[in-house]
Amino acid sequence: MFWYQGADEDDEEDLMFSPALLARRASESWIDTPPVENLATQTSLQRKKSLPDFQELPRHTGPMSREETSYLSSARREEVRRQQDEKERLRANPLLYLVSPQVKAWFTRQQLLLVVLFVNVTLAIMFFKLLT
Repeated sequence: MFWYQGADEDDEEDLMFSPALLARRASESWIDTPPVENLATQTSLQRKKSLPDFQELPRHTGPMSREETSYLSSARREEVRRQQDEKERLRANPLLYLVSPQVKAWFTRQQLLLVVLFVNVTLAIMFFKLLT
């Protein structure tokens, strides 16, 4: 039996008008926001959830047909084969890294940084030649 289940009505009235509870109510009367207990039940979390909501996950649609399974598996095998071929070519000739799409995309993103670096190196060389 819990402590709150065995309480009499007289005890509840005494607790309702206790000096500590009245002082707490008086000190919290100026607070505009509701208590934390009420906030947790009324509002949803504003931060990113750690797990996806299971209700939004796609539903199982049933078994795939043999043709669809065959098509998807052959496409996956072809993709793995292309990746292995690319790795072998890059291993054989490391200079191909310079013309890979990832490196080109990196140069495009870092264009301003590379220009500033080039100008700084040029100015440093000119300054060094002026000193000597």
